[in-house]
Amino acid sequence: MPLFKRNYLAKQSCDNHKEGRKDAKESSETEENVEEQQLFIKDSAAAADDDHHDIENPHVPLLTSLRKKLDLSPLSTHYSIYKVPRRLLVKNPSAYAPSIVSIGPMHHRRKDLEAMEEYKQRFFAGFLQRAQLSLEEYVVFVKEREEKLRSYYADAIQLESDKLVEIVMVDAAFIVLLLVIVAEEKMPECCRIFNRPYYISNIMNDMFLLENQLPLFIIEDLFAKIKIEINPSAEEEADEREMGQEDEEETKGGGGGGGKGGGDFLFIELVCQFVNLRGDIGTKGYDPIKVKNRKIEHFLDCLWVCHLSSKKDSPVNKELQIPSRIPTATELHQAGVRFAKHSSTHLLDIEFKDGVLSIPHMFMGDYTETIYRNLLAFEQCHYLDDSPFTAYFCFMDQLIDSPKDIDLLVECGIIENTLGDSLQAANIFNSLAQGLLMSGTSHYAHLREQLLTYYKVPWHKWKAALRQDYFNTPWAGISVIAAVILLVLTVVQTVFSVIS
Repeated sequence: MPLFKRNYLAKQSCDNHKEGRKDAKESSETEENVEEQQLFIKDSAAAADDDHHDIENPHVPLLTSLRKKLDLSPLSTHYSIYKVPRRLLVKNPSAYAPSIVSIGPMHHRRKDLEAMEEYKQRFFAGFLQRAQLSLEEYVVFVKEREEKLRSYYADAIQLESDKLVEIVMVDAAFIVLLLVIVAEEKMPECCRIFNRPYYISNIMNDMFLLENQLPLFIIEDLFAKIKIEINPSAEEEADEREMGQEDEEETKGGGGGGGKGGGDFLFIELVCQFVNLRGDIGTKGYDPIKVKNRKIEHFLDCLWVCHLSSKKDSPVNKELQIPSRIPTATELHQAGVRFAKHSSTHLLDIEFKDGVLSIPHMFMGDYTETIYRNLLAFEQCHYLDDSPFTAYFCFMDQLIDSPKDIDLLVECGIIENTLGDSLQAANIFNSLAQGLLMSGTSHYAHLREQLLTYYKVPWHKWKAALRQDYFNTPWAGISVIAAVILLVLTVVQTVFSVIS
């Protein structure tokens, strides 16, 4: 083949190859453009549909949000730990907040309570060592009861599971070891805070605040699980030897071996012994059997149960309209009512018989206002259908209106006022009843009826005036009798003079 022909064919082949690559490139670009156009059309259609839906129902985002909020878990029907109602916070809000130690989740994050957290951690370590309980076992123990524990709080606990379990583990260990220490009357190294009277007084005070409670069931379950011995103090051991009780069943708590008559009852005894330290609102001697026969929710509930009266109100005479108020202590005293200290150990046992109003001994000190307010707040939230403490303080509020009323009750031995100021004590009584809601149960209704009936009899007032004004002292009585005898002799002499 000639040379020029070969060159021509090679050039033609090269041109054809270039044109093929160009056509392939153009075809590829065309396909990409088609795909982009199709995607654009789809996106435009979707946007058009969204715009169509938004125009048709513009409330879709709001409805979605509301549906999520309405997807709520069911509430427990059994709860016993509440936030204090606002109506009760007006007079003294600090009476409901812990000052040293937080128990449970409601006050856990407060900065002013962090100093006590280190002591609680030491209690925690001492508890694990003495209870022979591993950390892993303890975590599982609390985790299994977390749902039930959350249900005891009236308001939902906004804490993650691990954080809540950690709080409960530390606080439950603190409480158990505290019960043991109180029973043994021995202070281990982790409890050097007990050598500071200010600390222990405030800790005891904080343990009975409504918002500072831990459900008692978890303490009881923990006490039944662990193996911990309660060693009696040397003084108790000496008493046992003197009484010949050396073979008495060893006092042990836990291990699961106590049974209903052993460990369970011992736990209630320990709780009552701890509550008994609050002797400033009544006489010591709480009955563990009385507490065991009821389902106790927490320490504040135990204190509430311990002071319940075993007596029932007498039926009320329906024909007599019970007044909204009764006379004050001073007014009743002027009408002939005498006041006396009741022998009962229960604060609520008030009686009126033969002109004598008997009221159990009451202590008024630095911490009593706090405990009274928390008892009332708990009752207002949990026992409003039957609220004897509310009725009691409403009755005492009417009985006490001024410092004179306080002085009268102090003189009769009914009130022990360590505040040193009668006006302050009167103001506390008057403020305690503010904001309380009365239940349908008419506590002290019969007592009110008796007092009003006695107060309305004129003879009682005359007799009281004679006794208080003329026979208030022996010398005054002798003077009155002498004056009467002299008057009688004068009249007799005058009669004889007229006759003669």
